[in-house]
Amino acid sequence: MVTFRISKMTSQFRAVSLDDYEVEARKYLPADGLAFYTSGSDGEETLRDNTKAARRYRLRPRVLINVSTVDTSSTILGHPVNFPVCVSPSAWHKFAHTEAEMASAKGASEAGVAMTLSSVSTTSKEHLTSSYPNGLFFMQAYVLRSEKLQQVMLRDLKENGFKAVVLTVDCQVLSNRRKQFSSSLTEKVVSKEMRSFRLINYLVTDEMREAEAQGGGFWIQTLFHQAHGAAPTSLEYIQFVKAVSNLPVIVKGILSGKAARLAVENGADAVWISNHGGRQLNFTPSTLDVLSEVADAVKGSSAEVYIDSGFRTGTDVFKALAMGAKAVFIGRPVLWGLAVAGSNGVRDVLEILRDELKLCMTLCGCPNIAAISKSHVISESSYLATKL
Repeated sequence: MVTFRISKMTSQFRAVSLDDYEVEARKYLPADGLAFYTSGSDGEETLRDNTKAARRYRLRPRVLINVSTVDTSSTILGHPVNFPVCVSPSAWHKFAHTEAEMASAKGASEAGVAMTLSSVSTTSKEHLTSSYPNGLFFMQAYVLRSEKLQQVMLRDLKENGFKAVVLTVDCQVLSNRRKQFSSSLTEKVVSKEMRSFRLINYLVTDEMREAEAQGGGFWIQTLFHQAHGAAPTSLEYIQFVKAVSNLPVIVKGILSGKAARLAVENGADAVWISNHGGRQLNFTPSTLDVLSEVADAVKGSSAEVYIDSGFRTGTDVFKALAMGAKAVFIGRPVLWGLAVAGSNGVRDVLEILRDELKLCMTLCGCPNIAAISKSHVISESSYLATKL
């Protein structure tokens, strides 16, 4: 059962849900960091809808089933995880904690789940994996304008212990994030404090090293030109990434069955349903609302389906698993835990979701993850219609 937890940072803090961590984290985060982490695009309709989406689905429990023991363990791309809730890529963990992504990796490893390292991180990929050789790590990558830069960033991932590349395909250009952006180009991209962070994973070519040496905001402008400068791409890019990295490729940013099917037909080993946490195109559907469509579109293939954006309870996770997801990834809650209690907070956030998921499985009559099925969930509209 879910129990109260005591933060290692302060004996005054008690968390019983992820909401508690968000409230507490807002006390620790600097204004720029909070704006960066919490902002969505334009009027933030999609951002708000993401956390409401799970409410549109009802649970249909099964009774008289032996749930004296409940096993939450699962796999992701064949790798075992203690429960199917993993860490999404998110930039600049250093805003939340001085140990940045290293603390997040420690928390995820202790919880026994996968972590996706953002290419826009303040910790080098080599340092992360060498420090936690038993951890399960994926590496996020954008579609870059420079093929040379992309090749250099991808070619040593397998040797450094990464198990997959998460190719983010919904950031052709950067969206309009009103809370985060100001008037000038440099300040529009990142704050002064953020420009002081070394995004070491990109400093692998002469062009990027020279840009950093120029100081100011020039290097970050160069970076955003590479990652968010409408880089030319096509479905063949999936095979390019696979060939260079020699790793499975997960395509992140899928919001339709057609896009999922095309990605799989062109080499994707998994598709990741995401609207970028409401940070890119506004007024896209919530990810949970397109999950069934995507799952049906790749049915019959070996491709797995992952999902993120707005998941805040173990019950939310259960609904996603019932509707066809193999795993749920979380982003902002990890940052809340990191800000409050470092690696302990990250682990605690993940374990709260594990405990809530286990409780939901028990009450729904599911002794293991494989027992969770589409029959356990019904849309609220269908549920209400049966009452008329």
